[in-house]
Amino acid sequence: MDKSARPKSHHSGSNEVHKLGKNWSKQAKDRAYLLQKHLIKWFDDEQSGMQEAIQQSISGTDFSSEDIYFQLSAIKSRLETGDLVHWVDQCTNDRSSKDQSIEMLDIQSTDNENKEAYRTTQLRERSNILCIHAGNLPLVGLQDVIAILLAGHCYTGKISRKDPYFLPSILSWLIQFGWRDQIQHWTQNTADIPVNNYDEVLFAGSESSLSSVRKTLIEARILDEEIPWLNRTASFSIAYCPSKKAVIEQSTEFMDALMRHGGKGCRSVGVVVSPLGLNELRIPLENAMKNVLEQNSSLRQANTLEQPDNLEQYNSSNIKEAKIPLKGVNRSDLTSLTYRKAYNIAVDRVFVGVGDWLIEEHPIEYVPEPSNNRVVYWVHANKEDLVNLVERFGSALQSIYYLGTNASDIKKPYIPSFDIESIDSAQRPPLYWKPDGTDILRYLCPFII
Repeated sequence: MDKSARPKSHHSGSNEVHKLGKNWSKQAKDRAYLLQKHLIKWFDDEQSGMQEAIQQSISGTDFSSEDIYFQLSAIKSRLETGDLVHWVDQCTNDRSSKDQSIEMLDIQSTDNENKEAYRTTQLRERSNILCIHAGNLPLVGLQDVIAILLAGHCYTGKISRKDPYFLPSILSWLIQFGWRDQIQHWTQNTADIPVNNYDEVLFAGSESSLSSVRKTLIEARILDEEIPWLNRTASFSIAYCPSKKAVIEQSTEFMDALMRHGGKGCRSVGVVVSPLGLNELRIPLENAMKNVLEQNSSLRQANTLEQPDNLEQYNSSNIKEAKIPLKGVNRSDLTSLTYRKAYNIAVDRVFVGVGDWLIEEHPIEYVPEPSNNRVVYWVHANKEDLVNLVERFGSALQSIYYLGTNASDIKKPYIPSFDIESIDSAQRPPLYWKPDGTDILRYLCPFII
Protein backbone atom coordinates (compact mmCIF):
# COMPACT_ATOMS: atom_id res chain seq x y z
CA MET A 1 0.00 0.00 0.00
CA ASP A 2 1.48 3.34 -1.06
CA LYS A 3 1.61 5.62 1.98
CA SER A 4 2.15 8.68 -0.19
CA ALA A 5 -1.17 8.24 -1.97
CA ARG A 6 -3.70 11.06 -1.66
CA PRO A 7 -7.09 11.63 -3.26
CA LYS A 8 -6.75 13.69 -6.42
CA SER A 9 -9.59 16.04 -5.51
CA HIS A 10 -12.25 16.62 -2.87
CA HIS A 11 -15.01 15.18 -5.02
CA SER A 12 -13.13 12.17 -6.41
CA GLY A 13 -11.89 11.32 -2.91
CA SER A 14 -15.35 11.70 -1.42
CA ASN A 15 -16.97 9.52 -4.11
CA GLU A 16 -14.39 6.84 -3.45
CA VAL A 17 -14.95 7.03 0.29
CA HIS A 18 -18.73 6.78 -0.16
CA LYS A 19 -18.44 3.69 -2.37
CA LEU A 20 -16.05 2.05 0.06
CA GLY A 21 -18.43 2.78 2.92
CA LYS A 22 -21.35 1.08 1.16
CA ASN A 23 -19.28 -2.02 0.42
CA TRP A 24 -18.03 -2.13 4.00
CA SER A 25 -21.52 -2.01 5.48
CA LYS A 26 -22.65 -5.28 3.95
CA GLN A 27 -19.38 -7.11 4.55
CA ALA A 28 -19.14 -5.93 8.15
CA LYS A 29 -22.70 -7.03 8.87
CA ASP A 30 -21.86 -10.52 7.61
CA ARG A 31 -18.71 -10.58 9.73
CA ALA A 32 -20.68 -9.46 12.78
CA TYR A 33 -23.17 -12.32 12.54
CA LEU A 34 -20.35 -14.82 12.06
CA LEU A 35 -18.09 -13.48 14.79
CA GLN A 36 -20.98 -13.30 17.24
CA LYS A 37 -21.81 -16.93 16.54
CA HIS A 38 -18.21 -18.11 16.93
CA LEU A 39 -17.63 -16.19 20.16
CA ILE A 40 -20.81 -17.52 21.76
CA LYS A 41 -19.70 -21.01 20.76
CA TRP A 42 -16.41 -20.42 22.63
CA PHE A 43 -18.49 -19.92 25.77
CA ASP A 44 -20.71 -22.94 25.18
CA ASP A 45 -18.39 -25.59 23.74
CA GLU A 46 -16.67 -27.71 26.38
CA GLN A 47 -13.70 -28.18 24.03
CA SER A 48 -13.19 -24.48 23.31
CA GLY A 49 -10.43 -24.04 25.88
CA MET A 50 -12.42 -21.55 27.98
CA GLN A 51 -12.45 -23.73 31.10
CA GLU A 52 -8.70 -24.24 30.88
CA ALA A 53 -8.19 -20.48 30.50
CA ILE A 54 -10.41 -19.89 33.55
CA GLN A 55 -8.40 -22.27 35.73
CA GLN A 56 -5.09 -20.86 34.49
CA SER A 57 -6.28 -17.34 35.23
CA ILE A 58 -7.53 -18.24 38.73
CA SER A 59 -4.21 -19.83 39.64
CA GLY A 60 -1.84 -17.65 37.60
CA THR A 61 -3.16 -14.07 37.77
CA ASP A 62 -4.38 -11.56 40.35
CA PHE A 63 -7.97 -11.91 39.13
CA SER A 64 -10.39 -13.50 41.56
CA SER A 65 -12.62 -16.33 40.41
CA GLU A 66 -15.66 -14.13 41.10
CA ASP A 67 -14.45 -11.32 38.88
CA ILE A 68 -13.54 -13.77 36.14
CA TYR A 69 -16.97 -15.41 36.10
CA PHE A 70 -18.68 -12.04 36.39
CA GLN A 71 -16.77 -10.71 33.37
CA LEU A 72 -17.35 -13.78 31.25
CA SER A 73 -21.05 -13.76 32.04
CA ALA A 74 -21.36 -10.06 31.23
CA ILE A 75 -19.61 -10.47 27.88
CA LYS A 76 -21.62 -13.53 26.90
CA SER A 77 -24.86 -11.76 27.78
CA ARG A 78 -23.95 -8.83 25.54
CA LEU A 79 -23.05 -11.16 22.67
CA GLU A 80 -26.40 -12.93 22.99
CA THR A 81 -28.13 -9.55 23.00
CA GLY A 82 -26.63 -8.95 19.54
CA ASP A 83 -24.14 -6.21 20.36
CA LEU A 84 -21.84 -6.87 17.40
CA VAL A 85 -24.58 -6.56 14.79
CA HIS A 86 -25.96 -3.51 16.59
CA TRP A 87 -22.48 -1.94 16.56
CA VAL A 88 -22.20 -2.28 12.80
CA ASP A 89 -25.78 -1.06 12.30
CA GLN A 90 -25.07 1.93 14.50
CA CYS A 91 -22.08 2.93 12.39
CA THR A 92 -23.93 2.32 9.14
CA ASN A 93 -27.10 4.19 10.12
CA ASP A 94 -25.15 7.24 11.22
CA ARG A 95 -23.26 7.55 7.97
CA SER A 96 -23.82 10.77 6.11
CA SER A 97 -25.38 10.65 2.67
CA LYS A 98 -23.11 10.90 -0.35
CA ASP A 99 -23.89 14.55 -0.89
CA GLN A 100 -23.39 15.42 2.76
CA SER A 101 -20.05 13.64 2.79
CA ILE A 102 -18.88 15.57 -0.24
CA GLU A 103 -20.06 18.86 1.25
CA MET A 104 -18.36 18.14 4.54
CA LEU A 105 -15.05 17.34 2.88
CA ASP A 106 -15.27 20.43 0.71
CA ILE A 107 -15.44 22.78 3.69
CA GLN A 108 -12.64 21.17 5.70
CA SER A 109 -9.41 23.06 6.16
CA THR A 110 -6.36 21.87 4.26
CA ASP A 111 -4.70 20.51 7.41
CA ASN A 112 -7.73 18.53 8.47
CA GLU A 113 -8.27 17.33 4.92
CA ASN A 114 -4.74 16.02 4.61
CA LYS A 115 -4.89 14.28 7.97
CA GLU A 116 -8.21 12.57 7.34
CA ALA A 117 -7.39 11.84 3.71
CA TYR A 118 -4.24 10.07 4.89
CA ARG A 119 -6.15 7.90 7.37
CA THR A 120 -8.90 7.18 4.83
CA THR A 121 -6.35 6.22 2.21
CA GLN A 122 -4.46 3.94 4.58
CA LEU A 123 -7.29 2.34 6.54
CA ARG A 124 -8.96 0.42 3.76
CA GLU A 125 -10.64 -2.93 3.86
CA ARG A 126 -7.48 -4.78 4.88
CA SER A 127 -5.05 -2.79 7.04
CA ASN A 128 -2.50 -4.04 9.54
CA ILE A 129 -3.33 -3.03 13.11
CA LEU A 130 -1.05 -3.57 16.10
CA CYS A 131 -2.84 -3.83 19.48
CA ILE A 132 -1.00 -3.25 22.73
CA HIS A 133 -3.47 -4.59 25.28
CA ALA A 134 -4.04 -3.60 28.89
CA GLY A 135 -4.44 -6.37 31.46
CA ASN A 136 -6.04 -4.77 34.49
CA LEU A 137 -9.33 -6.66 34.02
CA PRO A 138 -10.12 -10.10 32.56
CA LEU A 139 -10.56 -9.87 28.78
CA VAL A 140 -10.26 -6.09 28.77
CA GLY A 141 -8.61 -6.32 25.34
CA LEU A 142 -11.45 -8.23 23.66
CA GLN A 143 -13.21 -5.11 22.36
CA ASP A 144 -10.20 -4.08 20.26
CA VAL A 145 -9.94 -7.56 18.76
CA ILE A 146 -13.64 -7.54 17.89
CA ALA A 147 -13.46 -4.08 16.31
CA ILE A 148 -10.48 -5.01 14.13
CA LEU A 149 -12.15 -8.19 12.90
CA LEU A 150 -15.46 -6.42 12.23
CA ALA A 151 -13.65 -3.69 10.32
CA GLY A 152 -12.00 -6.30 8.11
CA HIS A 153 -8.46 -5.42 9.18
CA CYS A 154 -5.59 -7.68 10.23
CA TYR A 155 -4.76 -8.12 13.91
CA THR A 156 -1.40 -8.42 15.63
CA GLY A 157 -1.47 -8.29 19.43
CA LYS A 158 0.87 -7.68 22.35
CA ILE A 159 -0.88 -9.62 25.15
CA SER A 160 -0.56 -8.33 28.70
CA ARG A 161 1.24 -10.59 31.16
CA LYS A 162 -1.46 -9.65 33.68
CA ASP A 163 -4.14 -11.35 31.53
CA PRO A 164 -2.23 -13.90 29.44
CA TYR A 165 -4.75 -16.71 28.98
CA PHE A 166 -8.16 -15.57 27.78
CA LEU A 167 -7.32 -13.66 24.58
CA PRO A 168 -4.95 -16.37 23.26
CA SER A 169 -7.68 -18.96 23.94
CA ILE A 170 -10.25 -16.94 21.97
CA LEU A 171 -7.83 -16.12 19.15
CA SER A 172 -6.84 -19.78 18.77
CA TRP A 173 -10.50 -20.75 18.76
CA LEU A 174 -11.43 -18.22 16.09
CA ILE A 175 -8.60 -19.36 13.84
CA GLN A 176 -10.23 -22.79 13.77
CA PHE A 177 -13.34 -21.16 12.30
CA GLY A 178 -11.79 -19.32 9.39
CA TRP A 179 -10.39 -16.10 10.89
CA ARG A 180 -6.74 -16.92 10.12
CA ASP A 181 -6.50 -14.33 7.33
CA GLN A 182 -7.22 -11.55 9.82
CA ILE A 183 -5.61 -12.92 12.99
CA GLN A 184 -1.94 -12.81 12.16
CA HIS A 185 0.09 -13.00 15.35
CA TRP A 186 0.06 -12.46 19.11
CA THR A 187 2.75 -12.56 21.78
CA GLN A 188 3.42 -11.53 25.38
CA ASN A 189 6.91 -10.30 24.54
CA THR A 190 7.46 -6.91 22.93
CA ALA A 191 10.64 -8.17 21.27
CA ASP A 192 8.63 -10.91 19.51
CA ILE A 193 6.22 -8.54 17.79
CA PRO A 194 6.88 -9.10 14.09
CA VAL A 195 8.07 -6.25 11.91
CA ASN A 196 5.17 -5.41 9.63
CA ASN A 197 3.81 -2.60 7.56
CA TYR A 198 1.49 -1.47 10.36
CA ASP A 199 -1.07 1.19 9.53
CA GLU A 200 -2.21 1.95 13.07
CA VAL A 201 -1.39 1.17 16.70
CA LEU A 202 -4.10 0.78 19.35
CA PHE A 203 -2.69 1.33 22.82
CA ALA A 204 -4.59 0.72 26.07
CA GLY A 205 -2.87 1.19 29.40
CA SER A 206 -1.41 3.73 31.75
CA GLU A 207 -0.15 7.13 30.68
CA SER A 208 3.14 6.38 32.46
CA SER A 209 3.93 3.34 30.31
CA LEU A 210 2.93 4.82 26.95
CA SER A 211 6.14 6.71 26.14
CA SER A 212 8.43 3.83 27.11
CA VAL A 213 6.43 1.31 25.04
CA ARG A 214 6.46 3.60 22.04
CA LYS A 215 10.19 4.24 22.37
CA THR A 216 10.95 0.51 22.63
CA LEU A 217 8.96 -0.35 19.49
CA ILE A 218 10.52 2.44 17.45
CA GLU A 219 14.09 1.69 18.59
CA ALA A 220 13.57 -1.99 17.75
CA ARG A 221 12.44 -0.87 14.25
CA ILE A 222 9.17 -2.70 14.72
CA LEU A 223 7.32 0.55 14.08
CA ASP A 224 7.98 3.66 12.06
CA GLU A 225 7.77 6.97 13.93
CA GLU A 226 5.06 8.22 11.56
CA ILE A 227 2.57 5.44 12.34
CA PRO A 228 -0.60 6.86 14.00
CA TRP A 229 -1.38 5.75 17.57
CA LEU A 230 -4.75 5.73 19.26
CA ASN A 231 -4.00 5.94 22.97
CA ARG A 232 -6.62 5.07 25.61
CA THR A 233 -5.30 6.05 29.04
CA ALA A 234 -8.39 7.11 31.04
CA SER A 235 -8.15 5.77 34.60
CA PHE A 236 -11.46 6.35 36.45
CA SER A 237 -15.10 7.46 36.21
CA ILE A 238 -17.45 9.78 38.09
CA ALA A 239 -20.90 9.03 39.54
CA TYR A 240 -23.60 11.58 40.35
CA CYS A 241 -25.73 10.67 43.36
CA PRO A 242 -28.86 12.86 43.67
CA SER A 243 -30.43 11.46 46.83
CA LYS A 244 -30.35 9.07 49.75
CA LYS A 245 -33.16 7.12 48.13
CA ALA A 246 -31.02 6.46 45.05
CA VAL A 247 -28.19 5.06 47.19
CA ILE A 248 -30.55 2.73 49.06
CA GLU A 249 -32.42 1.52 45.97
CA GLN A 250 -29.29 1.01 43.87
CA SER A 251 -26.81 0.03 46.55
CA THR A 252 -25.80 -3.18 44.74
CA GLU A 253 -25.12 -1.42 41.46
CA PHE A 254 -23.39 1.44 43.27
CA MET A 255 -21.04 -0.91 45.14
CA ASP A 256 -20.38 -2.79 41.91
CA ALA A 257 -19.28 0.46 40.29
CA LEU A 258 -16.96 1.25 43.21
CA MET A 259 -15.66 -2.15 44.28
CA ARG A 260 -15.93 -4.63 41.40
CA HIS A 261 -12.48 -5.69 40.07
CA GLY A 262 -10.92 -4.14 43.16
CA GLY A 263 -11.73 -0.67 41.89
CA LYS A 264 -9.41 -1.17 38.92
CA GLY A 265 -10.35 -0.14 35.43
CA CYS A 266 -11.33 3.13 33.86
CA ARG A 267 -15.04 2.37 34.29
CA SER A 268 -14.69 2.01 38.07
CA VAL A 269 -15.96 5.00 40.05
CA GLY A 270 -13.22 7.04 41.70
CA VAL A 271 -15.21 10.22 42.39
CA VAL A 272 -18.82 10.69 43.53
CA VAL A 273 -20.56 14.05 43.23
CA SER A 274 -23.67 14.66 45.31
CA PRO A 275 -25.74 17.56 46.66
CA LEU A 276 -25.67 15.59 49.95
CA GLY A 277 -22.72 15.54 52.29
CA LEU A 278 -21.07 12.22 53.08
CA ASN A 279 -22.29 12.33 56.68
CA GLU A 280 -25.89 12.39 55.46
CA LEU A 281 -25.34 9.09 53.65
CA ARG A 282 -22.97 7.46 56.12
CA ILE A 283 -25.37 4.76 57.33
CA PRO A 284 -26.63 3.45 53.94
CA LEU A 285 -23.09 3.56 52.52
CA GLU A 286 -21.60 1.71 55.49
CA ASN A 287 -24.36 -0.89 55.33
CA ALA A 288 -23.82 -1.44 51.61
CA MET A 289 -20.04 -1.77 51.98
CA LYS A 290 -20.35 -4.05 55.04
CA ASN A 291 -22.78 -6.23 53.12
CA VAL A 292 -20.19 -6.71 50.39
CA LEU A 293 -17.43 -7.56 52.85
CA GLU A 294 -19.58 -9.87 54.97
CA GLN A 295 -20.61 -11.86 51.91
CA ASN A 296 -17.00 -12.19 50.85
CA SER A 297 -15.06 -12.65 54.08
CA SER A 298 -13.96 -16.13 52.98
CA LEU A 299 -12.43 -14.66 49.84
CA ARG A 300 -9.42 -13.54 51.85
CA GLN A 301 -8.31 -17.12 51.36
CA ALA A 302 -6.82 -17.37 47.89
CA ASN A 303 -8.75 -19.34 45.32
CA THR A 304 -10.56 -21.85 47.51
CA LEU A 305 -14.04 -21.28 46.12
CA GLU A 306 -15.66 -23.75 43.81
CA GLN A 307 -17.31 -22.38 40.70
CA PRO A 308 -20.07 -23.94 38.61
CA ASP A 309 -19.14 -26.05 35.63
CA ASN A 310 -20.92 -23.69 33.29
CA LEU A 311 -22.09 -20.10 33.15
CA GLU A 312 -25.80 -20.72 32.87
CA GLN A 313 -26.58 -19.63 36.41
CA TYR A 314 -24.54 -16.46 35.84
CA ASN A 315 -27.01 -14.99 33.40
CA SER A 316 -28.08 -11.36 33.20
CA SER A 317 -30.89 -11.88 35.70
CA ASN A 318 -28.57 -12.68 38.59
CA ILE A 319 -25.36 -10.89 37.71
CA LYS A 320 -26.47 -8.24 40.20
CA GLU A 321 -26.21 -10.85 42.94
CA ALA A 322 -22.61 -11.80 42.10
CA LYS A 323 -20.21 -11.37 44.98
CA ILE A 324 -17.43 -8.80 44.84
CA PRO A 325 -14.04 -10.36 45.66
CA LEU A 326 -11.29 -9.08 47.89
CA LYS A 327 -8.40 -10.96 46.30
CA GLY A 328 -5.28 -9.12 45.31
CA VAL A 329 -5.02 -6.68 48.24
CA ASN A 330 -1.44 -5.56 48.73
CA ARG A 331 -0.22 -5.52 52.35
CA SER A 332 1.52 -2.18 51.85
CA ASP A 333 -1.75 -0.75 50.54
CA LEU A 334 -3.50 -1.83 53.74
CA THR A 335 -0.80 -0.16 55.83
CA SER A 336 -1.18 2.98 53.75
CA LEU A 337 -4.94 2.96 54.29
CA THR A 338 -4.48 2.61 58.04
CA TYR A 339 -2.32 5.71 58.09
CA ARG A 340 -4.82 7.43 55.82
CA LYS A 341 -7.67 6.80 58.22
CA ALA A 342 -5.57 8.20 61.06
CA TYR A 343 -4.73 11.26 58.99
CA ASN A 344 -8.40 11.86 58.13
CA ILE A 345 -9.25 11.82 61.83
CA ALA A 346 -6.37 14.20 62.57
CA VAL A 347 -7.50 16.77 59.99
CA ASP A 348 -11.18 16.31 60.84
CA ARG A 349 -12.05 15.06 57.34
CA VAL A 350 -15.37 13.25 56.94
CA PHE A 351 -14.88 9.69 55.73
CA VAL A 352 -16.50 6.27 55.67
CA GLY A 353 -14.11 3.39 56.24
CA VAL A 354 -15.14 -0.24 55.98
CA GLY A 355 -12.52 -2.96 55.74
CA ASP A 356 -9.83 -1.86 53.32
CA TRP A 357 -12.10 0.65 51.54
CA LEU A 358 -12.40 4.37 52.16
CA ILE A 359 -14.78 7.04 50.93
CA GLU A 360 -13.41 10.52 51.75
CA GLU A 361 -15.17 13.85 51.42
CA HIS A 362 -13.17 16.57 49.67
CA PRO A 363 -14.14 20.13 48.69
CA ILE A 364 -14.59 20.50 44.97
CA GLU A 365 -11.78 23.06 44.81
CA TYR A 366 -9.19 20.60 46.09
CA VAL A 367 -10.38 17.10 45.21
CA PRO A 368 -7.38 15.29 43.67
CA GLU A 369 -7.30 12.83 40.81
CA PRO A 370 -7.87 9.32 42.24
CA SER A 371 -4.66 7.35 42.68
CA ASN A 372 -5.65 4.50 45.02
CA ASN A 373 -8.18 2.00 43.70
CA ARG A 374 -9.70 1.51 47.16
CA VAL A 375 -10.09 5.18 48.04
CA VAL A 376 -13.12 6.97 46.54
CA TYR A 377 -13.52 10.75 46.75
CA TRP A 378 -16.89 12.22 47.69
CA VAL A 379 -17.57 15.77 46.49
CA HIS A 380 -20.42 17.74 48.09
CA ALA A 381 -21.52 19.78 45.07
CA ASN A 382 -24.38 20.34 42.62
CA LYS A 383 -24.77 18.81 39.19
CA GLU A 384 -23.77 22.07 37.56
CA ASP A 385 -20.36 21.74 39.24
CA LEU A 386 -19.70 18.53 37.33
CA VAL A 387 -18.48 20.64 34.42
CA ASN A 388 -15.61 21.95 36.52
CA LEU A 389 -14.51 18.46 37.46
CA VAL A 390 -14.80 17.15 33.91
CA GLU A 391 -12.60 19.97 32.64
CA ARG A 392 -10.11 19.54 35.47
CA PHE A 393 -9.68 15.77 35.14
CA GLY A 394 -9.53 15.90 31.34
CA SER A 395 -8.33 12.76 29.58
CA ALA A 396 -8.02 10.81 32.85
CA LEU A 397 -11.83 10.66 33.08
CA GLN A 398 -13.64 7.84 31.29
CA SER A 399 -17.38 7.98 32.03
CA ILE A 400 -20.09 9.78 34.00
CA TYR A 401 -22.81 7.70 35.67
CA TYR A 402 -26.01 8.68 37.41
CA LEU A 403 -27.95 6.99 40.20
CA GLY A 404 -31.71 7.16 39.97
CA THR A 405 -34.07 7.20 37.02
CA ASN A 406 -33.74 10.71 35.63
CA ALA A 407 -30.55 10.97 33.59
CA SER A 408 -31.76 14.21 32.04
CA ASP A 409 -30.91 15.89 35.33
CA ILE A 410 -27.24 15.93 34.41
CA LYS A 411 -27.31 15.64 30.64
CA LYS A 412 -26.81 18.54 28.27
CA PRO A 413 -26.20 21.42 28.61
CA TYR A 414 -24.15 20.55 31.69
CA ILE A 415 -21.93 17.85 30.15
CA PRO A 416 -22.17 18.18 26.36
CA SER A 417 -19.12 16.07 25.53
CA PHE A 418 -20.03 12.94 27.52
CA ASP A 419 -22.66 10.24 27.19
CA ILE A 420 -24.32 10.01 30.62
CA GLU A 421 -24.73 6.35 31.59
CA SER A 422 -26.80 4.57 34.20
CA ILE A 423 -24.83 3.25 37.17
CA ASP A 424 -26.19 -0.19 36.14
CA SER A 425 -23.88 -0.25 33.13
CA ALA A 426 -20.66 0.71 34.91
CA GLN A 427 -19.27 -2.83 35.02
CA ARG A 428 -21.58 -4.34 32.39
CA PRO A 429 -21.21 -2.02 29.41
CA PRO A 430 -22.24 -2.88 25.86
CA LEU A 431 -19.42 -4.24 23.74
CA TYR A 432 -19.53 -1.02 21.71
CA TRP A 433 -18.81 1.29 24.67
CA LYS A 434 -16.34 4.09 23.98
CA PRO A 435 -12.99 3.96 25.78
CA ASP A 436 -11.75 7.53 26.21
CA GLY A 437 -14.82 8.65 24.25
CA THR A 438 -13.72 6.94 21.04
CA ASP A 439 -15.88 4.49 19.08
CA ILE A 440 -13.07 2.18 18.02
CA LEU A 441 -14.97 0.65 15.08
CA ARG A 442 -15.67 4.07 13.58
CA TYR A 443 -12.07 5.08 14.20
CA LEU A 444 -10.77 2.07 12.30
CA CYS A 445 -13.14 2.76 9.41
CA PRO A 446 -12.99 6.50 8.61
CA PHE A 447 -14.48 5.75 5.22
CA ILE A 448 -17.87 4.86 6.77
CA ILE A 449 -18.39 8.22 8.47
